[in-house]
Amino acid sequence: MYDVIIIGGGAAGLFAAANLKTEHAILLDHSHEVGIKLLITGSGQCNLTNTLPVEAFLSHFGNKQQRNFLLPALQNLTTKILYEWFEQRGFPLIVRADGKVFPKSLDAHDVRDFLVSHSMAHIRTNMQITAITALHPGFRITTTDAAYDTRNLIIATGGMSYPRTGSDGSGYDLAKTLGHSIVPPKPALVALSIEEYPFKHLAGNSVRDAWVSLYHNEEKAAYEQRKGDVLFTHDGLSGPAILSCSRFVRKQDVIRLSLIGGANHHEAEEILLRALSAPKKLITTALKETGIISSLAQTLVDMAGIERDTTTATLDKTKRKALANLVSALPLRVSGSKGFQSAMVTSGGVALSEVNRKSMESNLNEGLFFCGEMLDYDGESGGYNLQAAFSTAYLAVQHIR
Repeated sequence: MYDVIIIGGGAAGLFAAANLKTEHAILLDHSHEVGIKLLITGSGQCNLTNTLPVEAFLSHFGNKQQRNFLLPALQNLTTKILYEWFEQRGFPLIVRADGKVFPKSLDAHDVRDFLVSHSMAHIRTNMQITAITALHPGFRITTTDAAYDTRNLIIATGGMSYPRTGSDGSGYDLAKTLGHSIVPPKPALVALSIEEYPFKHLAGNSVRDAWVSLYHNEEKAAYEQRKGDVLFTHDGLSGPAILSCSRFVRKQDVIRLSLIGGANHHEAEEILLRALSAPKKLITTALKETGIISSLAQTLVDMAGIERDTTTATLDKTKRKALANLVSALPLRVSGSKGFQSAMVTSGGVALSEVNRKSMESNLNEGLFFCGEMLDYDGESGGYNLQAAFSTAYLAVQHIR
């Protein structure tokens, strides 16, 4: 009988394996190699964490329940302690001006290989698990090839985002067989598709520090507001401000977007109206002077029904107001998200009420632990989700008997 079996070789599973106090352990993963999703985090550079203190860090997670659940894990393994964990083991990190922490090599492969090299568990890939049975005490993990008994079981199989990396949600079924409830998973940190999208030709361009307000269909009060970069894609919107809100968005919701960086909707309107009060300037020139890029300025003029040779002196009041509305609160209707294929993380997972937040141990099965993205929490982009994976894994390992 093993002391520990870890199911899942992603960030949480590998970090758990690297911190075990026993070598009588195995890590089982169904993919042909471990850490595949880790390799694409941070655009392949692997944004491990950031420098925020615990309370500020936790404010970047979905809701109060998630923040409360993660608090003990983040207090136990803070961003500072995680930084030192790598550095003290000879793995150099760098901190960018925005506080994000990366490997000095800026190569996610180095992070994955480092964790593998420090694993206390024997790693076995291409392991298809067919059943888990509670032995009271312990567990039996049955695969297509063999059965393994263990005193402690850590399930760290991740969510459903980027399923091509092996993160296919299969761990949810394993949790269910052991009596756990699953909050229905949905994509988070995901780009949004827009109905009748007018900016296909602007794909790759962005609005820096845009003001974004989100409205459920037909509702007049915004349910979410964010300030951050917004990226135009070939069929919709992405960028930090959109990705961070995406967990809340429903089909047919309306996004109102300020196209003047740094300004909220009211301020953007005032800035534009001042620019339009200058005498005898082309409208596109006035728009560009507010910081709007040339190609977007021309598109907005066309959308407002303004002739291209119109000047600020000849712009009539009706079209002036129409242009101001577009620039300050451009309405865009969501047709859907890009789905799990493009989502960075998963919202939903193992119900937090069924897991002890001080140990990551199941409240239903002694010796069963959960960690990482398969739990029902999700953070914004910026190192939050990887840090949470490492912190929950570290806490679980410390409570193995």
